[in-house]
Parts: sequence; C-alpha cells; structure tokens
Amino acid sequence: MKHLILLLSVFMAISACSKGTTPEADYEIINIYPHNTTYFTQGFEFRGDTLVEGTGHYENSKLLKYDHTNSQIYAEINLSSAFFGEGVTILNGKVYQLTWTSGICLVYDYETLTQENTFSYTGEGWGLCNDGTDLINSDGSSTIYFRSAADFSIKRTVTVSTSSGINVDEINELEYANGLIWANIWGENSIISIDPTTGNVEGRYDLSDLRELAINEYSGSNVLNGIAYKDSSFFVTGKYWPNIFEIKLNDQRP
Repeated sequence: MKHLILLLSVFMAISACSKGTTPEADYEIINIYPHNTTYFTQGFEFRGDTLVEGTGHYENSKLLKYDHTNSQIYAEINLSSAFFGEGVTILNGKVYQLTWTSGICLVYDYETLTQENTFSYTGEGWGLCNDGTDLINSDGSSTIYFRSAADFSIKRTVTVSTSSGINVDEINELEYANGLIWANIWGENSIISIDPTTGNVEGRYDLSDLRELAINEYSGSNVLNGIAYKDSSFFVTGKYWPNIFEIKLNDQRP
C-alpha cells in the first residue's frame, strides 16, 4: 500500500507539471498499466489492442502476446537457450524477432507464434520495427538498416546524427509512428525521434522521471527500454519495470 500511495503521489506531481506548470516537461502521463518485473524487455509493439513483447537473456528469452490492461497472456513461447532475444516487430501477419549475437532473425506466424522461418544477418541484433513495407533494425551503432521482409537483405542504411552533425551511437529498441522512427538509446532514460530518410534526430524526450516511478515501486527496475504506439499514445516501459506508461509527448526539439 505504501508503494501504491507513493506511486500515485509522484504520478500526480508529474502529471501536474506536464500539463503546464513546468513548460519544459517532455510528456504527460495518460495511464499506468501493470508490467511483469521478470521481463527483460527487448521488443515492444502493438497489433490492434494486443501487445507483443520480446524479452532477453540466455535461457530466459521469450515472445508473448498479451492484454496490457490486465496482463492476460494470449500466447507465449520460450526461445532456445542458445538465443538472447532482442527486438520484435509485426508485419504482414508475421512476427520478426532478432537475436543479439547469433545473427538469426526468427520469423513466426502472428496468430499462433509458431516459428516458420529464420533469416541470417551479420553483426548484432538490437531494435526492430517496420514502416509497413520494410523491416528496420538497429545494431547498437549509429546505423539504422532498412531490410526486405522477404529475406532480410539490406536495402539501404541511414546514420543517426544530431543537427550539429554528431553521430548518435547505441541506438536500441525501435518504433515507427507518424512517419518517424522512435528509438531508445542504450543506458539513457530518454527517447529520440529520427527522420527515416536522412537519419537526422528530430526530437529528444527526457523520461527519467518515469524510471524513478518504476524504481520507487520496484527497486530492481533497470533502464528504459520499450516503445510501442497505439491510438495516438506512446506506451513505454523498461527492463524489469513494474509498469507500462501510456504517455503523450510534447513537442521537444534536440
């Protein structure tokens, strides 16, 4: 109960700030939902009202579909102990899931989560999203790859950089929304928006207070990681976080 009271108190304070009393606030909290604190979140994406999440760590990586409002699981599979699961995305009735250092992209039927195929790639796998045509992935560098959904071949790349020309490294979990790529940066509690044509950083949003909320409820909460978009809202979480936060982002520039 003490944790709940503290969480609600901080939530009210952040909401008040983001609604105008603090002009520099980057977001407004709309809702808070439960999140399993055993999930080392790597991939995070909606299809309709169903949330698809991929988790990491050897011998503990999984892929699951569930109701984010009450954590009811619709389907769940465990990856081989040889794989460290990474980013996930859904395109044309398939779920694509990267692995960290194995160079394998796992392909599943969305409805059943039955594995149907694998693709090979060079380098590490980190974040994954899609623009409705191409798969888009990160590898922990400043490079973002646009790949064919048919065979995972590279069609083009962009380099993520600021307006002053500084490359942004360690691009991690990805989401595609409103014509932009949205990305976590490994180890930071912020997200950036990226022009998919140029790689230019269009905005940066500080979500550090959300991690503080998560830590206040569960001390094992790790870094921010996980961006999903639905019904004009972003849904964000982190590794081992007890919460999923539905937020509205304000117009912040880098």
